[in-house]
Amino acid sequence: MNFYLMRAKVSQEAMNALVERPEDRLISMTKVLQGVGGRLHYYFFCFGKYDIVLIYELPNNVSAAALSMVLTSSGSVTEVDTTPLLTMQEAIESMQQAGAAMGVYRPPGRTPADATKAPKPKRKNA
Repeated sequence: MNFYLMRAKVSQEAMNALVERPEDRLISMTKVLQGVGGRLHYYFFCFGKYDIVLIYELPNNVSAAALSMVLTSSGSVTEVDTTPLLTMQEAIESMQQAGAAMGVYRPPGRTPADATKAPKPKRKNA
């Protein structure tokens, strides 16, 4: 399972409904995540650019896209921003893979011989 962070704005209509009749949205969100094969870890209300922040697990990006489609098509949220998260072990594996690929990648404008060298800093005119 993969971890994701979702930030979203609650629509004006949905927020009006919650203010008029407060309810625990954790129950509903847990069910919809289970419906797309996932598991909810955290559900926060917040203020600022976004109104809600979720951290959850899903089997893959297709399921993450499906969740976003369910929530936005219902009209309850807008401006959904989903970020895939890496565990520390996944980050270390990514770092190792990047290290192995460093000798293969040639940045634009460099010859194969100097591809692994860091670019020289530009001098400022004195």
